[in-house]
Amino acid sequence: MFKFLGGIAVPYFLAVIGILRILDAKVVINPPGLIPVLNLLFFGIVPLIVAYISAKSYLASGSRPLLYLSSGIMLYGVACIIGSILLYVQATNPNFTVQNSAYLLSAALQFVSATSTVVGASFHVSKFRKLRLSLAYLGMLVFIALMTITSLQGIIPRFYVQETGPTMLRQTVVATAIILFAISSILFMKTYLKTKSEILNWYSLALALIALALFSFLLQQNIGDPFGWTGRIAHYLGSIYLLVAVMIPVRKRKQQENTTNKSQY
Repeated sequence: MFKFLGGIAVPYFLAVIGILRILDAKVVINPPGLIPVLNLLFFGIVPLIVAYISAKSYLASGSRPLLYLSSGIMLYGVACIIGSILLYVQATNPNFTVQNSAYLLSAALQFVSATSTVVGASFHVSKFRKLRLSLAYLGMLVFIALMTITSLQGIIPRFYVQETGPTMLRQTVVATAIILFAISSILFMKTYLKTKSEILNWYSLALALIALALFSFLLQQNIGDPFGWTGRIAHYLGSIYLLVAVMIPVRKRKQQENTTNKSQY
């Protein structure tokens, strides 16, 4: 039942976006400080928890898809924390630049993870896992730092212009990320249908919600408009789904430990 209700979220948000498109609603709700705080929690902190748990799983198993998955989640978690700070201090263009660039790279890593899962996961030898994970995370942090510095200094083309809104560059970057997230979701769901893995089911739904969230962001005209809030809520739920996915093996491991401990008495 819980799994069924979780699956309903994807068509629900798709329908909401379609209805908003027909109604052409333009109401803006943007209480000072609310969006940055919510983004910090659901776009930043929750994904970092997910990245931490999936990183531990990679170190234990050496699965390449887990390395790509964990790196991608960590990337956009840190980028969203920085973006929330930039949004709070009214640095709108750097916020758009950092977050949307991170989404694109994260989507690419999810796509690599999904395709690796479909063709058959390969594994890294144990003695190099920490090094690979450290280098991957360091690369993500360097990328975010470069995007933040160059956007603040106006070195790279703008993603957002205050008077006119998002630029064509931003729309192209987000559209590409949407496609990659959507394909990754489909590939993970395809694998779930074969393996019946609960983890892949929830992870696939999470990526689908993130793709829908970005699609809604693509349609928003002002921060705090109906498309923006629809995208945010879909993304918040997607972050929760990510957490549910990575907590499944943790819960099962604790259940096994409890069963083992009871059998010893």
